[in-house]
Order: sequence, then C-alpha cells, then structure tokens
Amino acid sequence: MIYLNEKSGRKEWYFEVDDEGTAYRQILLEEGKESKSSNLKKFEFFLSEKELPLNNPELKRIPKETFEKVWSIVNKDQQTIWHEQKELLTLGRKIAGYIEVFYPQGVIVSIPDNDALGVANYEECAENSQKRNMHKGLLVNAEIIGYDEINYWFILGDPKVFDCRYPLVSK
Repeated sequence: MIYLNEKSGRKEWYFEVDDEGTAYRQILLEEGKESKSSNLKKFEFFLSEKELPLNNPELKRIPKETFEKVWSIVNKDQQTIWHEQKELLTLGRKIAGYIEVFYPQGVIVSIPDNDALGVANYEECAENSQKRNMHKGLLVNAEIIGYDEINYWFILGDPKVFDCRYPLVSK
C-alpha cells in the first residue's frame, strides 16, 4: 500500500491507496471541525470514489507509520466501543442489517441493533442476492466470521441479500 498526505488550506487529507490509486482508508482533518475517517459513518460514508493520481505533486508520500498514528488518534474513541461490540457480537452470531455502501474491501453492512458495521465479500453477496442490482438499503442476513481490527468492522460470512429494505424502526 501507498500512504499519501495532502494539505489544502484548513484541510489535511490522509490516504491509504493501492498501486492504482484506489483508496482503502481515508482521513480528513479540518481546522475547527470534527475529523472524519472512512471506516465510520458519522454523517455519510467518506471514501474517494475515484482513483487518486499518484503523480499529483500535491499528494505527498508519507511513511505508513505516520498514517497509522493519525488513524489511531482519529479512531481513539472508537476503540472502547469496538471492544464492547465484540463482546455482544461474537463469532458465529447471526445478524440482520442493510447495505450501506460498496467499498474496495467489500459490501459495508450496517448492523443497527448494535450500532455496528460489517463487511461482506461482494461476490458472495451478489451470488446470494434476490435482486440483480444490489443497492443501499437492501436487507442482509449474515454470520459473524471474524473481526477487522483496523477498520473496526465485523467480517460477515454467508451473506444473503434480500429484495426488500431493512425494516427500520423509530427509536
């Protein structure tokens, strides 16, 4: 992976990208505002949808350690929540959720009963989908088969995507 930094006015961007410029993780620090990271949904999901031009002189290469340090600081509050969520959502547990967004890592699934996020393999979701075109909001049933300790996501296995929306209930 390649780690990049760009400073623009009051904003500072950090990216983890592959050799083609596809972003896998992203951070935005903005003076006077709450920081954003691509692994959490604060308002909306936040990850560049286009490949970053690696030859852009505005994008400076940085060491992985620099990126990881900023990632850790930005996600500090999430670490406690993550440990609590893992106690509730143990390996083998069945979950119900809905598609939030499609990332390079896979299909990001919201697990509203636990205010958590999971990631499922895109091809598995497509194979087990009742709908030809998967999109945000579709119901997903799956099993927790692992933990993504970097993004604080539950790894979901045997995902089933249904041709209906998740039944959102007002709290």
